[in-house]
Amino acid sequence: MKRICCSILFCFQIILFNLQSQTILINEILAANSKINYDGFGEKDDWVEFYNPSEDTIQMSGMFITNDSLNPTKHQIGKKSENWTKINPKSYTLYWLDNDPEQGQRHISFTIKKKGGYLALYDRDTNIIDYIMFGKQTENVSFGKITPESRELGFFKKPSPNQENKNGLRINMKPSQVKFSLAAGFYKSPQKISLSVDKNSDIYYSVDGSVPTTKSKLYTQPIQIDSNTVLRARIISEGYMPDIITNASYFINEKSELSVVSLIVAPKDLWRKRKGIYTNFEKRGMEVPAYVEYFDTTSDGSFKLSISKSAKTRIAGKTSRRQPKKSFAFFATNDDRKGERFNYPVFKDKNIDSFGGLWVRADATSGRNVSDLWVGERFKNELLYEVNKQMNGEVDMQAYEPVSVFLNGQYWGLYNLMERKGKDFIYNNHGQKDVDVLTSGEAKAVAGNINEYDQMIFYIAQNDITTDSVYQKIASKINIESYIDYWINETYCGAKDIYVNIRYWKSKAPGSKWRWISYDQDSWYTSQEKSLNYYLDKGKVFLFERLMKNQTYRNQWINRMCDYLNKGFRADNVSSLVNQITSRIENEVLRDRDRWSDSMLYIRKGERIKWINDYAVQRPKFIREHIIEYFELENGISDIQVIQNTNMGRVKINSLEIKDSFWTGKYIENIPIQIEAIPNEGYVFDKWKSRRLPQEPLITVKTKKNKKFIPIFKKIE
Repeated sequence: MKRICCSILFCFQIILFNLQSQTILINEILAANSKINYDGFGEKDDWVEFYNPSEDTIQMSGMFITNDSLNPTKHQIGKKSENWTKINPKSYTLYWLDNDPEQGQRHISFTIKKKGGYLALYDRDTNIIDYIMFGKQTENVSFGKITPESRELGFFKKPSPNQENKNGLRINMKPSQVKFSLAAGFYKSPQKISLSVDKNSDIYYSVDGSVPTTKSKLYTQPIQIDSNTVLRARIISEGYMPDIITNASYFINEKSELSVVSLIVAPKDLWRKRKGIYTNFEKRGMEVPAYVEYFDTTSDGSFKLSISKSAKTRIAGKTSRRQPKKSFAFFATNDDRKGERFNYPVFKDKNIDSFGGLWVRADATSGRNVSDLWVGERFKNELLYEVNKQMNGEVDMQAYEPVSVFLNGQYWGLYNLMERKGKDFIYNNHGQKDVDVLTSGEAKAVAGNINEYDQMIFYIAQNDITTDSVYQKIASKINIESYIDYWINETYCGAKDIYVNIRYWKSKAPGSKWRWISYDQDSWYTSQEKSLNYYLDKGKVFLFERLMKNQTYRNQWINRMCDYLNKGFRADNVSSLVNQITSRIENEVLRDRDRWSDSMLYIRKGERIKWINDYAVQRPKFIREHIIEYFELENGISDIQVIQNTNMGRVKINSLEIKDSFWTGKYIENIPIQIEAIPNEGYVFDKWKSRRLPQEPLITVKTKKNKKFIPIFKKIE
C-alpha cells in the first residue's frame, strides 16, 4: 500500500507535507545541473537545499538523507566538523547529491535522477522530518516550494541556491497536450490543421521550429499549411509551467526516394552568436534540445512515421564541422542516456531495434586525389562497410542508411543515418556493458581506463614478439582477426589519418580481448600508395609494427589480405557494390548539389565513380607487389584455380568459401594457405585429384605458380 500511495504522489507531484515539527524543510532541488553552480571541486553536481524557518540554530549531523523510502538510513550526515553541518536561523544550506562523500560532509553517497524520484530527511531516531516527491525534471530548472509557508511545489527557471525561491511556476495537476487534427507525414496538397485540447486553455504555436511561448502565435483558427512546415504547439497558462509540446513535420508535395529524418531545433539554438551549435561548431559536445522524426520508406513508396521523440542534438564530425553542411548527432532524452531510446530497427542488415543515439553524417570531406584537392565520392566509407559484410569481417563497423535530412522543414541534404560508435554501439552489437573504450594511437580512454592496454603494450616492448610464447600471450589479449581486418581496411585505402579515426574496446569480463572499430574510411590516397612503409617504418603504429615481426601473424595478415583482394576488393565486386550504392542515391546527389552549390563535389558527372573503379582495378595488383617488396620475399604471385562440382561440395581457402564451379584467385608464393574440402549433405570427401596433395579434406600447402585444387566427392551409399 505504501508503494501505491507513493506512485500516486509521484505521478501528480502532489504537495509535500511535514510529518514532524517544521524544523528543517527540503526547500529546493536541482536534478540536472549543467551550468547553474559548482561545488568546491569545480564539479556541476546536482543538489538539495534545506531551509531552517525557526529562530534557532539546528545541527544536522547525525540526521539521515535518503532517496529510497524503504531505506531511511541510506546516508547519515557526518559529525567530523559540526560547523559544516549546522544551519542558522532563517538560513539555507546546500548538500551535493554526487555519490562522492569523500569530498566532504555535505556530499551525499547517492544521486537523484532527472526522470523523477523521492528525497527525504530523517532525524537521528529515523523519524521523518520532511520529504519531497518529484517527477520528470528539466535541465537547469530547479524544483521546490513556491514559498515555505504555502508548501505548494513548483518549478524555478532561475534556481536560487542558498537563497529564497522566487517566481515559481506552479504544477498543472492535470497536464494536457495539444492534439493535431492531422498526423505528421507526407501530403500531395496543402492542408489545414486544427488544434484542440481537453480543457479551455490558450494554445500557442510556431511554424519555424521555435519553442512556443506567450510571444508566439495564439491559436484562434485552423492553420494553413502550404509547404513543408514543422508545427509545434502547447498550452501556456499564467503562473503555471507550460505543458508538453506537441511536434509534427508536414511535407507538402515532397518527393524523396530515401527515408527522411526531420530535425526540429529552435532557431536560436542553431544560429545564436555564442550559443548556437551551427555558429559555434568548434565547441565540441555543445548540445541543444531537439525533436527527431524518422519517416521510413515502405514497399509501396509511401512513408511511415517510425520515430517521433524528444532528443538532444549537437554538431558531429571532425573536419566536416567546418563545412557549410554539417553532421548532426542526436540522443534520446526524457531521462539520462541510460534510459530513453529510439526504438525502431533502422538498419535492415542488423538485428538491432533500440538506440540511445544516432547521427546523420554529412560526409563532407571524404578523400584526396593526387593533386591534394578535397573531393568526396559520398560512398567510400559505405563501400568498405559492404565489403566487410561480404567478408564476415571481424572489425566492427557502423551500419548506415542513406536519408534525406530536413532541418525545421528545410531540405538540408543527403546524409547517411548511422549508429553511434560509443558504448551503446558495443552493447547493441556485442551485448557488453562494462567496457574499456580507447581512441587514438596514444590510447586515450573514452570509457573505462587504459590500464590493461598499457600493460599489454609494455609487455610487448619488453619481450621478443618473434617467439611463439610471447605471440600467444598477446593473442590471448587481442582479437587477432579484428586487428588484421582493421589494418587490411587501412592498407587498401592507403589511409594516413591513422591517429584520428581509430577506436578499440574490450569487455572487463575475464578472458575478454581487444577489438577494433573501423570508421570514417573516406581518406583514400592513390592506388600506388605504399601503405606498409608509412605504417611500419619509424614505429608510427607500434602494435602493428611489432606484430608484423612475428611470422605467424604476418602470414595470417598476408593471407587474409589476399582473401579480401580475391573477393571483397576484387575489381568486379567493387564495381558492382559502387553501382548498388550510387543507384540508391543518384537523384538525391543532384538535389544535394543544388542545395549546397556543389561545395562538397560528391559525384561530378561520374568522374569520381570512375576514379573509384580505376582504383579497384589497380590497387590489388599493387598491394600484392608491395607486400613482396616490403617484406623482401623471394616469391612471386601464385595463380590458384579451384574446379569443383558445387552440387556435391565446395572448397574453402583460408577464410573464403568458394561457391563457383570454376574460380581463380591470387596468393603469395610459399606463404602457407589452408585448403578445405567441404561436402554437401549426402556426400563425403573422397580425395584430391592431384596425387601430390595430402589426401585429407583439410590441408595446409605452400603455393607455387599455377596451382589447381580439384576435390572429389562421392555420394553416401
